[in-house]
Amino acid sequence: MYVNLKTILDDAAKHNYAVIATSPINMETARGIVFAANEKKAPIIFLLGQNMMRQHAKAELLIPMIKTLAEYTPVPIATCLDHGNQEERLMYAFRNGFSSIMYDGSLLSFEENIAQTKRIVDLCHTFDMAVEGELGHVGMAANGDEKDESVYTNPDDAARFARETGVDCLAIAVGTAHGEYPKGMIPHINFDRIKEVKAATGNMPIALHGGSGSGDENILKAVDSGINKINVVTDVFVACRNKAAELIKDNPKISFIDLMAGVELAAKALVSHWIDLSGSAGMASHFTMRDRTGLLSAKCAIGDTE
Repeated sequence: MYVNLKTILDDAAKHNYAVIATSPINMETARGIVFAANEKKAPIIFLLGQNMMRQHAKAELLIPMIKTLAEYTPVPIATCLDHGNQEERLMYAFRNGFSSIMYDGSLLSFEENIAQTKRIVDLCHTFDMAVEGELGHVGMAANGDEKDESVYTNPDDAARFARETGVDCLAIAVGTAHGEYPKGMIPHINFDRIKEVKAATGNMPIALHGGSGSGDENILKAVDSGINKINVVTDVFVACRNKAAELIKDNPKISFIDLMAGVELAAKALVSHWIDLSGSAGMASHFTMRDRTGLLSAKCAIGDTE
């Protein structure tokens, strides 16, 4: 079931759970993610970043595939341009059938961020596309950006931003960062700030970017504090890379099909774990589900030869 971000996250905010948002870069990762969501009966969000699409994951190939997968499973599936901040990338998302856009104006001044985000919201809402904005700045783990509390989201600013832009979801900065943390490091998350932003914005859906490597306990507390969308990309990529390396080490002559099947199962296992952390397992039952051809597994199960 192909929907937009607002459809999924409004329910998440109402029922106090989070939805996993992660990135496919090929058929195997996309199928693994959908299989996990289908098995757990959880809504899921696919992210495609503007740089990711330039390097490899072309939207004109991936979006039709995701839509096809969505047609064959009853759980709600949304797609979202992640950290879009360039006009041509936003138009690219429009042309290629994204259901939602995350506009990142976090490096702009507060006033300019409001103005530009509102412009994107007005345009997208005309075409029934949801919009996520960002206030505060989520930096890179490798740079130690998660330690800089000066860029954390201010609750009063969040209230004004939400009110004046009309965004459907707000990404906030509370101590996580993008990318892979140094070995052994787990970030400190400001759970009180999550609660303060949640209260200030009237329980609107809020997103935690940089979920990878944040620690299970932190994620459980973040969801309990009010997070409704968790971006998890690095963990999925690392799990798939490590599984491929393991399979090749165990059998250097492994067939490419078996290698890709292993990668698909690794993506499924990792996303299943995150769905459990998010509290979204079983929440697809809140939506009007349709399944026009039977369960996804009956149409394109891993290992099928037809």
